[in-house]
Amino acid sequence: MQRSSVLRIGQPKTVLNKRQKEFNQLSERIEQLDKLIPELRATYYLLIDRVQKEYNPIVMEYQSFRVELVKLMDRTYEKDLYRKAYLTKLAYLISEISFDLIVNYKFEELIPLFNKYSEVDFDAALNELKRADSQLIDSKLLAEENEIADEETFPEHFHELSEEEQIRIKEELRAEKAKLFSEQAKEARQLLTKQKTTKSVRTVYMDLVKAFHPDRETDEAEKIRKTEIMQRVTQTYQENNLLELLKLQIEFERIDQDHLENLGKEQLTYYNLVLKEQVDELEKEKEEIQQQISYLCGLNPQHANSMTTVVVKFNTNINEVKAEIKEIKLTLKRWKEPSLLKAFLKTYEIPNTAVFDDEDDF
Repeated sequence: MQRSSVLRIGQPKTVLNKRQKEFNQLSERIEQLDKLIPELRATYYLLIDRVQKEYNPIVMEYQSFRVELVKLMDRTYEKDLYRKAYLTKLAYLISEISFDLIVNYKFEELIPLFNKYSEVDFDAALNELKRADSQLIDSKLLAEENEIADEETFPEHFHELSEEEQIRIKEELRAEKAKLFSEQAKEARQLLTKQKTTKSVRTVYMDLVKAFHPDRETDEAEKIRKTEIMQRVTQTYQENNLLELLKLQIEFERIDQDHLENLGKEQLTYYNLVLKEQVDELEKEKEEIQQQISYLCGLNPQHANSMTTVVVKFNTNINEVKAEIKEIKLTLKRWKEPSLLKAFLKTYEIPNTAVFDDEDDF
């Protein structure tokens, strides 16, 4: 739905009370989010398109050069030009890089090469990787279950405890009950407030319905006009969009600016609660899109606040991959000379981490 201009109470230099200031702040934030969210959504779809058309192809081009690098190392290994320590490093690199290429980039033609240099065959290595991932997930779940169990633990032999310990436990139980009653009372108040805020929105809606319901209209042109208005009103009400309903009231002269400036304390309080709820929903929607954008381009979600910023980051990613392609092509050219590959192996150290990790060595 097309949004109109910012709705505010008073003129910019008007002295306002706390609730009126809050109304204006919430109204302005809603307008900002109404503009930002469609821009971010368009940015997200732009990224999806560019990832498929631009990023993925050059990533796969880079991976294809890694395949060539693995094959080059295999050919060099077969020539038996180096002493055992260097060959061990070479075998490690071949198995690590080929495993990553098979698992993450589907170069299954490298499975025989992996099996040639790895201490375990590919199927066993893949099962080990899955088992490790499963254990990690299970350990997290177990930690959560233990946390819950700790909260529910209560001494089985209460009467065998010391009097001091019994008193302490009873006091804790009383405190928990008091907290529970307090939470229930809070929930009841929140429910009552929700009912009143819902009523506030419905009151505005019903005013527009009474004025523009087309059923009793005899003039055909006016009936069409009112039908179109009611479609806007109904859609806005279904969105629980109080701000737009108030704008519609002003647009169709059901209320004026003076009406807003003279809203009662209680009514303005409930209006602000509805607007706050709307801001929270929009903020959540914005954050979800920012997370999706972050996943596609690696930008911190909080920094994904405009299409320009996101596109700059994505272009940087593209340029980085292109630079990596240039570098790996140069490496391929150099390592065709066994002495240059040997110079690299001399300084290379096999990491202490478990084999078959997902980190690229090249």
